[in-house]
Amino acid sequence: MALKAEPVLSRLGIRLRARRHAGGGASALTPEDQDNLGNFERLLSRTLDLLAAENEVLRLGDIATVARLYDEKAQLMKRLELNQPRIEPFLRDEGEHLVALRDLIRELADQLQLNGRLLKGMAEASRAIMDEVDRVRTRQSLHGLYDRTGQLLPTVGVEANDLRKII
Repeated sequence: MALKAEPVLSRLGIRLRARRHAGGGASALTPEDQDNLGNFERLLSRTLDLLAAENEVLRLGDIATVARLYDEKAQLMKRLELNQPRIEPFLRDEGEHLVALRDLIRELADQLQLNGRLLKGMAEASRAIMDEVDRVRTRQSLHGLYDRTGQLLPTVGVEANDLRKII
């Protein structure tokens, strides 16, 4: 007597069967799909909130807060990247929930562009300050600051090379 092996369905096969049984064909959402979409939407909202906060402190020039937000922003962006394939097949479908999700993705793209411009501006300002400090320190290639009598002033504060390492 031969044993009959039942066909083993892949995870994709199981999900496609669940979609067919949901009555919407291949585009019907399973509970897992709905969870993935909801989780991605919450992740997008958290990322947008963080970007809005970072953009505000960038406008204020608060570098310490920008640095403090960096790790959380990197983690959120990585999670978005890793979870994108779970929701991507559904982004072309219609539906109020999916339209709202696409709007959040567009808003994220806009916020990221603004964030990039603000960060670039901050970097350029920092570079300009460093260049000015270097220019003052090496004025006329004399490598230092001199008083009215022409005497070399003692170095005060952080050396230019040390300051570059700090930044």
